[in-house]
Amino acid sequence: MRDHQEAHPRPDRVVETVMDLRDGNKKWGTGYLIADRVVLTARHVVHHPNGDPGHVTVWGMSPLEPVPARVVWVPADPAIDVALLEFEVPSAGVKNVHWGRIDNGSPREVSGMGFPSRQGRADDGVRHSDHLWGRVTLQPRRNILAVDIGSPIRRAPDLRDEPGQLERWNSSQWSGASGTALFCGPLLVGVLSKDASPDMYDGRRLHAVPVSAWWNDPEFVQQSQRLGLDGHCYPVPDSTPEAAVAAPPFARTPEEDALHLAMAKQIEAFTAGWHGVNEQADQAIDVHCRAVDGKEQARKAQAIPITHDLIHEYYLALHPRRLVITGPSGSGKTILALRLMRRLLDIPGHPVPVYFNLASWRAPRPKIRQMPPEARPKALANCFEGWLIDQLLENDLVVTRRVARRLVNGRKILPVLDGMDQILPDSAANSASTDEDSVLGDLVCALDSYRDIHGGSRAPLVLATRTRKDAKSETGDIPLPEGSVVEVERLTWRQIQERLESDQGPHDQETNRPVNWQPVLRDLAEHRDQSVAARRLDTPWRLTLAEWAAASGRVSPAQLVATDTSDMEVERELLASFVPSVHGYHSVYSQGTSGESPEQVMSWLAVLAHHLEQNRGTVHGVPLSGREVVLNRIWPIAGTKRVRIAHLFVHTVPLLFFGLACIIATISGPGHAGEFFTDLWQGRLPALSDVTRRRLTGALCLTGGLLLAGVYYALRYWPWMPPTHWPLLAFAQRRTQGLRARHGPRRIVSGIEIGGAIGLGVGMAVTLAFGWVSGVAVGAVTSAVFGWGMEVKVGLDRTLSGNFQPEFFWALDLLGAGGFATVGALVFPLLDYTWTMGALFGGCFGFVLGFGFFLVPWLRYITAMTLARKELPWRLAAFLDWAKKAGLMTISGVGFQFRHQELQEWIVRKQPPSA
Repeated sequence: MRDHQEAHPRPDRVVETVMDLRDGNKKWGTGYLIADRVVLTARHVVHHPNGDPGHVTVWGMSPLEPVPARVVWVPADPAIDVALLEFEVPSAGVKNVHWGRIDNGSPREVSGMGFPSRQGRADDGVRHSDHLWGRVTLQPRRNILAVDIGSPIRRAPDLRDEPGQLERWNSSQWSGASGTALFCGPLLVGVLSKDASPDMYDGRRLHAVPVSAWWNDPEFVQQSQRLGLDGHCYPVPDSTPEAAVAAPPFARTPEEDALHLAMAKQIEAFTAGWHGVNEQADQAIDVHCRAVDGKEQARKAQAIPITHDLIHEYYLALHPRRLVITGPSGSGKTILALRLMRRLLDIPGHPVPVYFNLASWRAPRPKIRQMPPEARPKALANCFEGWLIDQLLENDLVVTRRVARRLVNGRKILPVLDGMDQILPDSAANSASTDEDSVLGDLVCALDSYRDIHGGSRAPLVLATRTRKDAKSETGDIPLPEGSVVEVERLTWRQIQERLESDQGPHDQETNRPVNWQPVLRDLAEHRDQSVAARRLDTPWRLTLAEWAAASGRVSPAQLVATDTSDMEVERELLASFVPSVHGYHSVYSQGTSGESPEQVMSWLAVLAHHLEQNRGTVHGVPLSGREVVLNRIWPIAGTKRVRIAHLFVHTVPLLFFGLACIIATISGPGHAGEFFTDLWQGRLPALSDVTRRRLTGALCLTGGLLLAGVYYALRYWPWMPPTHWPLLAFAQRRTQGLRARHGPRRIVSGIEIGGAIGLGVGMAVTLAFGWVSGVAVGAVTSAVFGWGMEVKVGLDRTLSGNFQPEFFWALDLLGAGGFATVGALVFPLLDYTWTMGALFGGCFGFVLGFGFFLVPWLRYITAMTLARKELPWRLAAFLDWAKKAGLMTISGVGFQFRHQELQEWIVRKQPPSA
């Protein structure tokens, strides 16, 4: 793709094809040099009607004489009017053209150059070429491109014209242009075939064959690989007819740009803080890999070494592009996948690689399993696409569901799937019981049925999974149809030696000098592959554990190679020392809540690990992965019943206070709460007029409605989240990455919104009860305190998943204010109030109500953390942020997950996973 900006069509690549007919006549057509010695043209100009290839020559490659050519490929379907020609001439070093596919019916500007018969010939016998341009539209049902010509059309013939010219005019004026290559920018998108209907369109509409019509033809793929053609078909971006020609050839849509940026930040956040073997993924050990299955799909990639720097080239050479990265636990599969994602992000026009954790894959609905066998694959594929859309939204990678659906359905993303080992059976016996009704069987069927946008070949996928624990099972039996399997091998003794000698690991925490690894290096030098160190430190993860344990002095290098202890005992010691070793270093050098001691950090991590272990699968309709700590779903850790009861109390007390203030104001008038309670104490209740009764009824209905809504939202299992997929609010839904990411003016704007809403609510209640002077005073003080405290000191994030920009919540609050202002203006006149008073009260009430109900997830989280103060830090987000910097956790989407699954499993069971 280094030459992807090359302009097309080029006159020196346009050739004229000539086929000799049996009756001595000739058939003329147009071709285009798409690679060195390879011409693309129309089928009907190089094939006889009976299907036999004709004797074909090509004009334009030599200034003196035609060059013989042979037909090397035509589609099996005669309706697909394309063909490939190959001829023998000295190499001219012609660069490959790049293919493009049109995915929808939006019109695009195209151009081409051909030899229509209306042009006639020069004295030397060479026909003049003609430049064609126009707008092309895909007609998917007929699998053709409709080309509306914008080029000048032939002039009307008159009697003075020569007989040869009149004969050409009586036929199609585009005769001879069949085979013209059509380009949208630098991408070849189709081949001109014939007139749509000369009588109806008068030569202004032509038909062409889109690249997608033959792209998946097996014989074409075979010839493409033999001839060295470009093996990728790039999507042609949508554009308006006016801007299509001037648009960059690989311009992304704004949604793709936003996703591209989000994935770049996510990869950076995922790898940041991975201490030990690597500080960043770029510094990781370049592990050895080997292809173990799918060699038929990887024939073109066999000569490419599988390394961190070349993994993307290996992947791009696959056909189809379905890659499985497997290997032992801790061998570096995730780092290899991240390197692939990072490289693919830099390729213009390539689908954006997106990381998904399959642990949250949900079982299909029962009705899908009850479908006939022939209908299930399509339904499961739709289920898989729906899961991808949900994951894009839940991980805040896109703004609206419409955008997510467009990206998934348009195959604008490359799913990079991890965590399949949590679904795979651990033994061959269990795998034998895996049938179509199992979760794994449904997932495999869904992946098999996940096709490209044209519904032909299987769509690209990347799958990272651990090798099965059963030693008898083969690595290559990972159930990804047509997948090319790459196994990450264990570290060699030489790799371990080079790593330890480089002194790149953590230094001794007491002396701040490199650790003395002589016992381990001596064992490696003497016994090499048979050494104890090569067996115990055979993965990057185990090497990381050993480096930190030795740096802290908890496990000496001599203990690592001691023969009087078993491998399992050493592994147990390494895992047990990892958290204390990391804490001893990062509690000093990293900011955040690090805990007072390693024992406290271990207890906090143990609570989180057990919570994840107990909450996996589908819980009350929400699929949980069992790997990710997501703050808006962490509240059950403090007890589901007591948290919701406490939340109910916190939620209903302010609503009761406001409702009571409204009732008092309707009976005694605003600001007369003192008189009301005095009369109530003395048993003197005021007489209620008809108007007052109506107002009291309205106040009671408002109070009852607020209490019912408050009880519902406080007691429901999963708290209600802000509507992140509303298209109406898409302009304000851009989230920022990380905790408390707002700065400067945005924090001020957010503080004004938070303080204004809380102060306005308290001020309204106090005004109704004690008068406007008290209400204004109390409201102003409350607004200042909460606006400064909640934003500046707490960094209020109501979704607990990466701060929204303030515009989003301002939009929601103003939407509530506008809606209730309208209701107030309509209802208050029925209660003998003015409509202006109703609009004012409704607007203020709606602003406060919008803020309050969008605060529900945060209230649930704070309630749970308050009740769990003995088990977890109250500032849990700050602790997780420190754990990420310390290398104990990583960021995954909007949540955190343990640095390594083995660490999480060991914390839960207190024994090595290999046991």
